[in-house]
Amino acid sequence: MSEDVCRQWLNEVNWDMIHEDAVTMYLEWGNNNWKDALRPPVADSDGYSIYFVIDTWAAPKVVLMRMDKYGSTTLCEKKLPKELADAYLESIGGLKGIHELSPEVRAWLETELDA
Repeated sequence: MSEDVCRQWLNEVNWDMIHEDAVTMYLEWGNNNWKDALRPPVADSDGYSIYFVIDTWAAPKVVLMRMDKYGSTTLCEKKLPKELADAYLESIGGLKGIHELSPEVRAWLETELDA
């Protein structure tokens, strides 16, 4: 998807949201603390979160996600440059999965989307 799609959502990005918290808030009703002020469960149909993750199942890429009570949707994705991808993979021990942004990846992403 194009960077324009990513840019249209930038004002709504929750830079502190991680995928595990989004799943807990929207999909795992029995797996959260109802009194948690930081990540309260979402009980309405209109609630959603927009956030970035790093997908390392194949070549590392940044993915903009939208999570609501029906599941997650990929809004756009962008491959990480090789040097940044290699450093990130080393920092997480080469684990495959969906991970949170590192400060370095966030800085790169903000620069890329601001251009």
